Amino acid sequence: MISSSSEKKNSLSVLGFLDGRPGHEKQTRGIIKALGGLTPLSVSYENIPEPSFFAGLKQWGNWIASFFLPGRTNPEVPVDVIIGTGSRTHIPMLLYKKNCTAHFSATPKVITCMTPNFPLTGMFDLCFVPRHDTCRNDNNVFVTVGPPSTALSEGRHVREKGLLLVGGVDEKSHTWDSESVFSQVRTIVADGPEICWTISSSPRTPEETMAMLEEFAAKEDGVTFFRAEETPAGWIEEEYSQNQTVWVTADSVSMVYEALTAGCSVGVLPVAWKQEKNKFQQGLDYLYEKKMVTSFASWLGGNKKMPQAHPLNEAGRCAEEILRRWWPERQ
Repeated sequence: MISSSSEKKNSLSVLGFLDGRPGHEKQTRGIIKALGGLTPLSVSYENIPEPSFFAGLKQWGNWIASFFLPGRTNPEVPVDVIIGTGSRTHIPMLLYKKNCTAHFSATPKVITCMTPNFPLTGMFDLCFVPRHDTCRNDNNVFVTVGPPSTALSEGRHVREKGLLLVGGVDEKSHTWDSESVFSQVRTIVADGPEICWTISSSPRTPEETMAMLEEFAAKEDGVTFFRAEETPAGWIEEEYSQNQTVWVTADSVSMVYEALTAGCSVGVLPVAWKQEKNKFQQGLDYLYEKKMVTSFASWLGGNKKMPQAHPLNEAGRCAEEILRRWWPERQ
C-alpha cells in the first residue's frame, strides 16, 4: 500500500484503488484531489494488479463467500471513503468495505466512476457515471458531463500554441484510416500558420500514422511531433495548460473532456465508427449541441471560430456531491 497522509486533525480517511490504467487513475486521483481542496484528508492508495483467470475466479469466490462469512480478511486501517475506477477495482473495494464493517464497526462509503458491472451496481454507495454511459437513474448514481480528471484550468494558455492529439486503432469501436487522419491534421496546420503546433500520438497509434506525422513535422516550420511513449508523466497536463487550441481525434474521447477541463478551445477530428450511434458519439453530440466543442466538418464548412472556453470541473462536482451526501458540515 502506497500512502501519503495529511497531519490535519479531523481529516477524512480516503483509500484510493488504482488499476494501473492512466485514464482510470486520473479519474480517481482527480476526485481525491478536488475533495482535498474542500476538506482535510488522510489519503492512501492501493494498487490492484490485473488478475489471472484463476485469480479473477478466486476474487468472485471471495465476494460470494463474504455474504456468508463476512470479515474473513483483516483490513489494515479503517477508512471513511473508498474510491476507484475500473472493473478490476470493484470487488477489492467492496470486500474492503465488508471487512472494515466487520473488524472496525465502521462502514466506509464505497464510490466508483463509470457504470459497474452487473450485478454490482447496487452495492456501491455512489457511482459517478458520464452521461454517455447507459445507467439506471438510481439514488446511488450521479451523472457527470464527462469523466472527472486531474486537469485544471490555470489561465496560462498561449493563443499562438495549438495541440493535436491523435488516437489510433480500436477494433471494437472504429476503423482507423491513417491517410484521412493525416489529411485532417495537415489541413488544420495549413490554416493556422501563425500557430506553433504540437502533435502527439497515443499508445494505439499505428506505426504507419506516426511515420507520416514525423515526416510532416520534420518538414514544417513550427510543428513538433512527439510519440506517446517518449512523453513523461504529466506531459499532457502541461500541454493542456499552455495550448489555447486543442484538436482531438474522436476515439480519444477522454482527452476531449480533459482539454475542456483545462479550459482549452476544443475541436474534434472524426473517425469511422463501426456503430454510428455509439455512446462516445452520443457524448460528443451533446458537446456539439451545447457548443462546448466544434466538429471538423463544421470548422471546414466555414465556422473557423473555436468555441469560447468554459472549463468543466467534474472532479469538483463529484467531490461536492460526496460531502453533500454524507458530510454536509464539511462543505
